[in-house]
Amino acid sequence: MNTITLSWEDWRAVIAVLREKALGYILDHADIIEQQRERHSPDEPMVALSLTDNVYLRSYNWARVGPGIPLPPMER
Repeated sequence: MNTITLSWEDWRAVIAVLREKALGYILDHADIIEQQRERHSPDEPMVALSLTDNVYLRSYNWARVGPGIPLPPMER
């Protein structure tokens, strides 16, 4: 699991970018992230989500590059 902490609005932007790609697995990842995000209130300043390796690794570049949100570097 990879824990990423972003603001609620940044997570909204990540989800929007993933949905724009309209690829099957990317849409699934957007759904997973959105379900986790919805467990938090929009007024929380920061929201930490734990993402599986599959969701994290396969969606990492779309989420980082699309909205320009700085994510921690991928560990190798």
